[in-house]
Amino acid sequence: MLTLRQLKEMEFNTIFASGIGLIEHPYFNEAKSISEGGTLELDGKSTKVKWVAVRGFTGDWAIYHSMDANFIMANYLDDPLHLETSEKRIASFGAKLHIEEKIKEFVPCDDEAFKMYRH
Repeated sequence: MLTLRQLKEMEFNTIFASGIGLIEHPYFNEAKSISEGGTLELDGKSTKVKWVAVRGFTGDWAIYHSMDANFIMANYLDDPLHLETSEKRIASFGAKLHIEEKIKEFVPCDDEAFKMYRH
């Protein structure tokens, strides 16, 4: 569980957590299913993303993910190649996660730490 104390002890620009998770596909109505070579999961709206949690300069933090961030030349909204993007590149250029439920799922945190999330 991430706490405010842990955040304060980290150096800025530190990637302190990462993983693969599911978020709602930004254009799920037009997305290809996994069986069609796309990224859409069986529920019809979720897609896998690679994500990183980064401590910011002012003691804040954020989660960035690989979907919808122009990392690949192909149709980046629906190509699993974005999962191969480096953590450092996602931290610098990834799409920010804004959904509270997903933020807390990817990085469990107490209320004080969540208040420091950069929305």
